[in-house]
Amino acid sequence: MRTSIKKILVAFAVVTSFAFTANAEERDNKKSSALNTGVYINKEGKINVLVDQANEDAATTILIKNESGDVVYSEVVEKGNQKFGRVLNVDKLEDGQYEIEVSSKNESQVKTFQVSEPKTERVIEIQ
Repeated sequence: MRTSIKKILVAFAVVTSFAFTANAEERDNKKSSALNTGVYINKEGKINVLVDQANEDAATTILIKNESGDVVYSEVVEKGNQKFGRVLNVDKLEDGQYEIEVSSKNESQVKTFQVSEPKTERVIEIQ
């Protein structure tokens, strides 16, 4: 009985050590990003872009491109600005799909968004 319990404990220890080793290797293989962005729509229908980058020695570029890939908005934020935010007014953009690209050095992050007019419903009244 004791030998079977010992064998079970040894097997459990071996399996557990493999599981922890695999998990540690997986975490080591994940590259931490030096460029973190947050893109969201605010209550006024404008787009907020928040940037937090680890490297303050690099400029950051914000681009908005239309479906054809044409740049409709471009801004370069000078180096030395690690954390900053922008509010982008998209009222003048035509209906369609767009992408926001935030890039700095060799990293970039892209988010897509759709612009469309709200559809109004027809109201029919009988009097």
